[in-house]
Amino acid sequence: MNIRRKSGYTVTELMMVTVIVGIMASVAPTLLIQLNNFYLMTTARNDIQRDARNSLDTINRFLRQAIDGTIVISTPSGQGPYSRISFKHIDGRTMMFYQNGNKLIQNINGNDTVMSQNLVYIAFTFPQTDDPTIVSVAMTMGKSIQRGRRKVLELSVEKVRVMN
Repeated sequence: MNIRRKSGYTVTELMMVTVIVGIMASVAPTLLIQLNNFYLMTTARNDIQRDARNSLDTINRFLRQAIDGTIVISTPSGQGPYSRISFKHIDGRTMMFYQNGNKLIQNINGNDTVMSQNLVYIAFTFPQTDDPTIVSVAMTMGKSIQRGRRKVLELSVEKVRVMN
């Protein structure tokens, strides 16, 4: 008795493989796009959080060392209300923080330094009208991601007390 074994795949097995590959091919692009969007959102969030924290820490540090009575909150032309603060530092330097478009600028004795290029809005206010040694700083940072989408983060520091 001579039994021959056939090697190869049946039509049913080939059809099953084709169906599985077709399903994977239809799901893969959507999954890759979602993974890419997640990566871009996470990266943007980390970037703007880092910029916002660094900016707020710097503003807070210098503002605490301002000379009382020299703080002026104003509005540069074409910018949001109360988006510029200037003061005299205890070491004699004249300091200013202000918004210029999407940039946060630090000006020390006339020399500009860009602190962030992700600024959407910044506002300096005196939250208590009877106490000019307390300044409130509110900041909104945002970064474009793709196709017109934008990741935005709003941070605020309340009651920065001028110590001098």
